[in-house]
Amino acid sequence: MKWWLYIALKQLFPTGRGISFFAAVSVLGVALGVLGLFGTQSVMNGFHSEISVKLRDTSGDIIIRDYGKPMYSLDELKARLKALPEVASVEFVAQGPVMMVANNVPIFPVLRSYDTISGDCALPMKEKNFVKMGSLDDLDDDSVIVGQRLAASAGMGVGDKVDVFSPTMLDSLKRDEVPMAASLDVVGLLATDYSQVDSNVAIVSLRRMRDLYNLGGGSHSVVVRLKDEFAGEAEAFAKRLSSGEIVPRRYCVSTWLGANEAFLRVIKMEKVMMSLIIFLIILVASFSICISLYTSVLRKTREIGLSAAMGARPLQIAGTYCFQGFAIGVFGSALGLLLTVALLHFRAPIAEFIVGRDALVEFYHFARLPVKYEPADALWACGFSVVLCTLAGLLPALRAARLKASEAMRNE
Repeated sequence: MKWWLYIALKQLFPTGRGISFFAAVSVLGVALGVLGLFGTQSVMNGFHSEISVKLRDTSGDIIIRDYGKPMYSLDELKARLKALPEVASVEFVAQGPVMMVANNVPIFPVLRSYDTISGDCALPMKEKNFVKMGSLDDLDDDSVIVGQRLAASAGMGVGDKVDVFSPTMLDSLKRDEVPMAASLDVVGLLATDYSQVDSNVAIVSLRRMRDLYNLGGGSHSVVVRLKDEFAGEAEAFAKRLSSGEIVPRRYCVSTWLGANEAFLRVIKMEKVMMSLIIFLIILVASFSICISLYTSVLRKTREIGLSAAMGARPLQIAGTYCFQGFAIGVFGSALGLLLTVALLHFRAPIAEFIVGRDALVEFYHFARLPVKYEPADALWACGFSVVLCTLAGLLPALRAARLKASEAMRNE
């Protein structure tokens, strides 16, 4: 080992003391900065990833609409879509807001259809077991599956009856007729673990939904789910469909990503802004390291002069203090990564203690705090910390390198 590296390590880790107070505080400061930066990025990555998965699972990959108008005679379109190698399933969907009365409590969910005849569904309801306390197979024209949080808010459960009124029933009132509500049995609870869906959606059969909205044989949209290996190509696939060769040009073709682009952009912006704030915290820690190392140079002026008198070159003297900053950055970054993994491993009780489970569900739509580790984020956090700490040791290093042996030896 080079002698100047040995001296640098000895000043940080003195014999008999393990680690100096300056080194301990500096390493801990860097570790907390990395913890804040990498931890924040991992949580925001988790939110973005989890929300993306839930949006895809609850809305499908490709949505084909006729600009708000009902769509008819879609069998040929469905056959062309199902013939494409990228497509996993195609579903005719009718959905819209209704008034549902349960236990004399009115609620206003969005009612979505499920084709009980063909069993075609563009959402992985069976694969991911979204229906609890019941089965999707129990759904028929006289039953309904209700979001679990929606059911809890109305105090209903499996086996209860609900009355459903659709907006089209207003036409009956205009004709001085009394609209008859659809009486449905609750046969299951919808549990996607995404509160925005679980608190606002109910599912009925396609025939019942068409009857409620007077659609006849039509639907509001055609939803396409791609095979998992093509899931990342939804945008390109949508553009291909929009060319008019497969889907008529009069229809609007969109993706779950395009429909929620603004929301996902907000998540990314939050990640960037929070990362910038943590960057400033690490920058402040680097100033503290610079001040501490500069003070060390002033205290060890005579030792520096003695080293120079014994033949040490200015570059070697500078390297002693510059390496200390680098070592603090490396050890602090490693400790920060370990603290991040340890803290996020116990994130569930911590999050419930700080914000509470109900607040987490209400504001972030998840019952648990999602986390996704990205190696690139870890490299950025550690690299930024190491570079800043190395630069923090540069100013004291230059001060030490400029000292002349004769003047340093006379220093008191």
